[in-house]
Amino acid sequence: MTLNTELSNRAQAKLIVSMFPGIHLRKLQKAMGTSFTTARHHVDSLERDGEIVREKDRRYDRLYPAGTTDEMKAVYAVLQSNTARRILRFLEDGREEDMTNGDLSERLGLPKSTLSEHMTDLSRVNLVRRSITGDGRVLYDINDREQVARLLIAFERNLLSVAADAFIDLWDF
Repeated sequence: MTLNTELSNRAQAKLIVSMFPGIHLRKLQKAMGTSFTTARHHVDSLERDGEIVREKDRRYDRLYPAGTTDEMKAVYAVLQSNTARRILRFLEDGREEDMTNGDLSERLGLPKSTLSEHMTDLSRVNLVRRSITGDGRVLYDINDREQVARLLIAFERNLLSVAADAFIDLWDF
């Protein structure tokens, strides 16, 4: 491996972490198109130099740009889930407000247990609010529509950018 490749991989790892805060190491490795050992080496190096932060989150070691607040780390970790973003997009669309778990499950085609797990996570990071009706039903809605819209746009723009780069790389052989 040459020095230029070493620097390029390191810069690429840092860029991907900044585009997808909360990404875990295996996903970073796939996005970089390198071996797991190479990705881990660069993460270790970036972490040692204070350029990124690594935190344990249940099953994953999540990676964040240095300076990311604890509150935003929790939000970014939840947004790494395609299902969580799908739920937020549906709620953010705003056709209907205050939907039950059953309503969301039916409209999104997700099992109630999956939906409940994601709604718990989204509520915990204050992206979604839960309210209880007089008859005991739990309703969900977006807490701050502008914040959710900004977060979703940023994540989707970054996903499109990475997908476009991967497509272009197919032609560079």
